[in-house]
Amino acid sequence: MTFPEIGVQSGKVVVLVGAPNAGKTSVYNHLTGSRFKTVNYPGATVEYSVGRLRTGTEKSQPTPAVPDCHTPPHQTSVEPGSISVMDTPGIVSLIPRSQDEQVALSALTALDTILDVPHHSPHLLIVALDATQPARHLPLVRQILASGFPAVVALTMNDLARKFNREIDINVLSSLLGAPVVEIDGRTGVGLTDLVACIESMIPDTPVAVTVPQTVSNQEIEDLFRWADEIVRKATKLDPSGQGRSNPGLGGMDKIALHPVFGLLMFAIVMTALFWAVFSAAKPFMNLINQFFGWMGTEVGTLLGEGWVSKLLVDGVIAGGGAVLTFVPQIAILFLALGLLEDSGYLARGAMLVDRFLLLIGLNGKSFVPLLSANACAIPAAMAARTIPGKRERTLTLLIIPLMSCSARLPVWGLLLGFLVPVDKPWMGGLALTGIYLMSLVFASTMAVVGGKILRIPPSNTGFQVEIPHWRPPTFRTVVVSAWDRTVSYVQRAGLTILSVSVIFWLFMNLPSQEHSVAIFVGKLLSPLLAPMGVDWRVGVALIAAFAAREVFVSALAVVFAVQNTGGSRIGLLETMRHATFEGTQRLVFTPASIVGLIVFFLIALQCLATVAVMRKEVSNRFALGQMTGFIALAWVLSIATVQGLRLVGIP
Repeated sequence: MTFPEIGVQSGKVVVLVGAPNAGKTSVYNHLTGSRFKTVNYPGATVEYSVGRLRTGTEKSQPTPAVPDCHTPPHQTSVEPGSISVMDTPGIVSLIPRSQDEQVALSALTALDTILDVPHHSPHLLIVALDATQPARHLPLVRQILASGFPAVVALTMNDLARKFNREIDINVLSSLLGAPVVEIDGRTGVGLTDLVACIESMIPDTPVAVTVPQTVSNQEIEDLFRWADEIVRKATKLDPSGQGRSNPGLGGMDKIALHPVFGLLMFAIVMTALFWAVFSAAKPFMNLINQFFGWMGTEVGTLLGEGWVSKLLVDGVIAGGGAVLTFVPQIAILFLALGLLEDSGYLARGAMLVDRFLLLIGLNGKSFVPLLSANACAIPAAMAARTIPGKRERTLTLLIIPLMSCSARLPVWGLLLGFLVPVDKPWMGGLALTGIYLMSLVFASTMAVVGGKILRIPPSNTGFQVEIPHWRPPTFRTVVVSAWDRTVSYVQRAGLTILSVSVIFWLFMNLPSQEHSVAIFVGKLLSPLLAPMGVDWRVGVALIAAFAAREVFVSALAVVFAVQNTGGSRIGLLETMRHATFEGTQRLVFTPASIVGLIVFFLIALQCLATVAVMRKEVSNRFALGQMTGFIALAWVLSIATVQGLRLVGIP
């Protein structure tokens, strides 16, 4: 396996390792000043992140006494900014079982294939150890130390361990391990100063020789866990008052959240509330943004007159870009709500709930994280599928990832549901959005079953294990910062694509002339295919544009109507759609039946070209091409069946 080169700040490299959900990425964020998204379920980190160790800005709050970090014999002074830090996927052993574990191991034994450095191993390891479940994570620590890696143990979540009468004494643990142990709070950064001091004092000029085991016997595994149990017994400080709670992971909340019936009911209620917030709470902000772009279009049009440049800016850039940016508040609220659920520990329990269901369709709980990630974006979701060890389960997961309703579809759902839902009943929008996400799950499940029959890959029987994090109040600042970063990232990622496509699309609508443009020519060719779907050529060319990115459908539609002189840039796309008719008739283009048909089409088809490229890389050319064409054909057939079926029962 080969990996793309990642830029590195210097030749000295510190690598973060640890079990999934041990808090590595939080430590990495504090060490480097990065703000990568951190979630509390396994599989969140599937590639490397590299940053520069920062000094002088760490938290200064006092922490328990830290054991001396002994300086190596040939240690020289460390210049500020001369050390790079790498975050890696979670591992439970130095013997890899899945693709993401192999990614992590390569950072320890084949670093020169990843970074532009002349050595195979890093200079120093930081091993994240979760204080709430040390017995499960300590075997990895012992393997690392036995292999000869210089290492610092970063003890995370000891604040939670204290609440449950299981505090780890870092001085005792350090003595037993023969390595420095630093307690750090991944949320606040308390203890960061001590960790940085350890890194700077311990890092050698050159990496030391290490010997990583190639295999491990069952007896060796049993010995490792017996050793870990003994270490935990000796290093755990019990609360003499006896007031700490004794059941940290499976308390009263989990009796409901993990119940096979009530848990699913709770999940449905939580998701409905989330989508209601997305649809309702965002409405005032969307109206303001829509009014702003309408005002901007009017002002720019008045200022520049009726020239070519004015029309390009008003009908292309402002109409196209504004149509999509209007839905940014919905995306921001979605990210914020998901962040609250992630930070509290709730979404990790979803993996346990759906494991039994996923087994029925040929997957297992390991598929939960990629499928959940796909609701944000299919590209990182496809990469997250590397955590799945079985070939069959991984391939089926990749097959259905594009069927998840990603955030790029949210502007489309907002536009189409805005047409269907009465203005005075926003709660109906929340229910409808919940229905759309449920429909995506139904389609994905069906496709997994069908795909399993077609692919004929035998099951791997790898099983599924997940570490359930403790319930804890979300850190609001962390969640808000994460939601802000994700929203800004979405705007940055989609913004250039939307503006570029809007301008190109405007040119296609006007060249060589508006009456005989390229877009109209292509749209008219597609008309026989679009007519059974209940829409006209304008919708067809917008669908073609959506292959660049799903949300471009909204901006392309806005450009079409603006160029067609229907006032789309000034009165709003939704209002324009309500009055759009087929050319030469009074028959409306957008009706309840045709809108529902478009929803069905978008549920299945139109994975963006970037997704196709990733599928090609993750599996094969044949897989990516078959997935794209197959989903388009299926979407077209089901969309026609939906529209014609609704018309048969009297819904126009």
